[in-house]
Amino acid sequence: MKPFAVIRKNLGYLGFAFSLFVLGLLIGVIYFESLHELAKQFLQHIEKIADKAKNGGSMNLSWLLLKNNVIASLVLLIGGFFLSIFTIYGLVMNGLVVGYALVLMGKTAQVPIWALVAFGILPHGLLEIPAFLLSGAMGIKLGYMWLRPLPGRSRWRSVLYTIRESLYVLPVILALLLTAAVIEGFVTPILLKWYVQS
Repeated sequence: MKPFAVIRKNLGYLGFAFSLFVLGLLIGVIYFESLHELAKQFLQHIEKIADKAKNGGSMNLSWLLLKNNVIASLVLLIGGFFLSIFTIYGLVMNGLVVGYALVLMGKTAQVPIWALVAFGILPHGLLEIPAFLLSGAMGIKLGYMWLRPLPGRSRWRSVLYTIRESLYVLPVILALLLTAAVIEGFVTPILLKWYVQS
């Protein structure tokens, strides 16, 4: 079974994962003023990564981002073993933090928000977010198999089948995250610096 065949087969779960992410993003934008305390802990985690990377250069930053994102993706995937509760929560919260951060940057940044999105988020986000959504989609399916096994298969066989599918997709997820981390560590700072200086 090829990875992209598995992805095509599970587009419904991918769409549901995307819907949860967008829901979180909208909550982060619409209820920005009410979310300062909730979002603070997530933003502090991001700040810690940035602080650790200060003295290590782009390579260290890329490694820290990759490690953090791989862990986050695995949590979304493994959350399926717990009826997808942690997976659903993780997708909504990831969207919420992105939405909150966009509004925060729009209020505090020295450069236009479109430039921050175009040069600071999109280059790596176009790879990073699909990786999270793929992990979330397989996590959601895994949880669903506990409740509604595949036709003609037992619950355990359905779960094992979904685990096998997830293992086929995992290299795609890791490749996306690796590329995104390299872009965020090496390319994004150059793009932002170029825009500010131009």
